[in-house]
Amino acid sequence: MKKHKIHKYAYTDKSTEELQFNLAFYDSRLSLLAEEFDFFKHVLSSHIFDAKTPNLFEELELWKQQIDEFMTVATKLTQEVQKQYNEVQLKVECDEVSCDDYFLRAYHDTELEVVTFLTQTAQFKSEMMEYLQGLIK
Repeated sequence: MKKHKIHKYAYTDKSTEELQFNLAFYDSRLSLLAEEFDFFKHVLSSHIFDAKTPNLFEELELWKQQIDEFMTVATKLTQEVQKQYNEVQLKVECDEVSCDDYFLRAYHDTELEVVTFLTQTAQFKSEMMEYLQGLIK
């Protein structure tokens, strides 16, 4: 998967509406990711794989463990995105340049973290599906 660099403070002219829209999108995307991981854990726990595969149980457990780790990060990021969304709503009442700078820097830090995480999880899901595809009976 191709990696794209996002400059930490590249966008300094976002409106409040843009920030809210993006944060709502990230919240939605992280929620969907949690549902996807729940489904993958269900698939990994099912008995649809060729039992003759060497180290099958160990491999499946490693995938589940990685999913659990991603879920922990996703929960943390979801909380941060929701916090940021609520804070951006307060930005409407703040007209000072220093206030804008605070919200934009906090937003960009969160955005960078979320985009990086979503890229990592997309790569992980792709690798996991490729591995599992050959094991289904």
